[in-house]
Amino acid sequence: MHKLTVGCSLLALSVGVSAQDTFTAPATVKIADMTNRQALPPVSPKSDSVTLAQGGPEGADLHAVWSGDWKRAGGATKVAVAKSDAEGELWDRLCVDFDGDGKFGDEEQFILDVSEMDSRGTKVLRSGAVDMSCAGKGGDIAIKASFMKFGDRAPTVSMQFPAYLEARVEIGGTERVIAVVDQDVDGSFGSAGDMWAMGAPGGRPASAYGLSALGERVFQEGKLYGIQVLGDEVRVTTAAATGPDAKDAAAHRERVEHLWMERFDGEREDFIAQRGLDTARAKAEKSIPWQYVTYEEAIALGKKANKPVFIDVMAFWCVWCYRMDYYTYPDAEVARMLTEDYIPVKVIQEQDLVGDYDRLMKEKLEARGIPAMGVFNGDGAAIHKIGGWKKPEDFIAELKSGLEAFGK
Repeated sequence: MHKLTVGCSLLALSVGVSAQDTFTAPATVKIADMTNRQALPPVSPKSDSVTLAQGGPEGADLHAVWSGDWKRAGGATKVAVAKSDAEGELWDRLCVDFDGDGKFGDEEQFILDVSEMDSRGTKVLRSGAVDMSCAGKGGDIAIKASFMKFGDRAPTVSMQFPAYLEARVEIGGTERVIAVVDQDVDGSFGSAGDMWAMGAPGGRPASAYGLSALGERVFQEGKLYGIQVLGDEVRVTTAAATGPDAKDAAAHRERVEHLWMERFDGEREDFIAQRGLDTARAKAEKSIPWQYVTYEEAIALGKKANKPVFIDVMAFWCVWCYRMDYYTYPDAEVARMLTEDYIPVKVIQEQDLVGDYDRLMKEKLEARGIPAMGVFNGDGAAIHKIGGWKKPEDFIAELKSGLEAFGK
C-alpha cells in the first residue's frame, strides 16, 4: 500500500486548505482496464511497439520465427512469434527472451491466439492479449502483449504496461485523481523517467501526450500543481498562477514532438513512397523560430514587423499536425520562407488558455479539422487559408499565395 501526502503552501488558503494542513490518502498500484467503458482508468497504459523481421532462434518446437528487439531501460529484449507446428497456417507462439540468454525457454513461450480477418480487401492477422510479467529493478512489471500483421506490412507485437499508481485527494472541495506511470518500465513508481497526470474522477484517460514529467508542474483552475514520489508517499504542492510555467510548457511540447518523431522514423520509408515525396530536396540548417503566443499577440508582432502572420492551429494528439513538423517544415525553402517572410506562430489546443483555438477554428479559418493554417494581415483578417497536411512543394505554393494576398 502506498500513501499520498499533500503538502500545501501558504497560497493553498485560496483553495480552502490551511498552510499547516497535511493530508494523506492511500495510493495503490492498479491495472488499467481500457475495455471497461463505464470505469476507465485515469491514464492510458504505456505501450511499446516491436517491429518483427523474418528470422530468429528456431528449434524442435519453434518454426517460421519472426523476431525483433523490444528496447527498454537497460538494453534490448528479443521478442518473437513462431509456429509450434512447421505445417501450421498461423503463428501460435509469442516468445520473449526475458533472461537474455538468446533462447526462448518454456517459461518464455506463451500461447498466441491469432485470428484472420479481411479489412477492405486487406488480410489482417490479429491476436488477443497475452498476460505476462517480468522482473524489473524496482519490482515485477505487468505486461499485456498482442500481435498484429496488416497486409504486406511487417508484423508487430505491442507490449502494453497497464500498471499505474493511483491516489485520490480532495483539495478545496474538489476531488482529484493522481496517477503515476512507470514510464521507464523499471517496475517502480517515482524514478526519474516516470510521468504523472491529474484529473477529475471519471474523466477521459490521459494519453501519453498529456502526461507530465515528475519535475514538471501542471496548470489547472488557477493553480500550478507539482508532485514528488518519496518512497511510499507522493507529495503534491500547489502555487497560485495565471498560466503554465513557460519552461514546463516548452518541455511538454518537446516531449510530445519526440514521441511523434520516433513513430514517424518507423513509417518514413513507406510514407515517402506512398506520398511521392522528393527526398533530394535540401533540408533546413536551422529550425523555424516558432512563436507560442496568443492570437492578439501574434497579430501585434506581424503589424510591428510589417509581415504576414502564419498561424498553425494544432493539438498534441494530431498525427497530421506532427507530420507537418516531420516532413514539411524541415524543408529548406519552407523554413526560409516562414523564417524570413512571415511571423510563424503555433496555437496548440492543450496549451491555449484564452480560447484562441476555438476562435481560430470557428471564426477565422472556418476549419473542420486540424492541421488548420492561415495567413493573417495586420488587421487580424485571414487572407489565405490552408487546410490539412501538405508536402513541401505544395506548401510552398500556399505560402507564396499568402504573400501575394498580403501584397508582397
